[in-house]
Amino acid sequence: MRSANKKLTAFGKLVVKALADRDMTKAQLAERVGTSPQYLSYILTGTRSGDKYLHSIIAALNLDPQKVEKIIAA
Repeated sequence: MRSANKKLTAFGKLVVKALADRDMTKAQLAERVGTSPQYLSYILTGTRSGDKYLHSIIAALNLDPQKVEKIIAA
């Protein structure tokens, strides 16, 4: 799903770890938040901000919003 020349952002790494912890795929997360797996990859690599989907991603993975905010702000 991730292109070979793009690295995950800190937020992307957090999401991938949360997916592994929950035995969920990126495709499943993309479906839950209402986007395509490709666009989700763009968010995780920082190609797109994904502002429209951040709240949904945080909710779907039950992430700490304050932790996410700190990671994004860094």
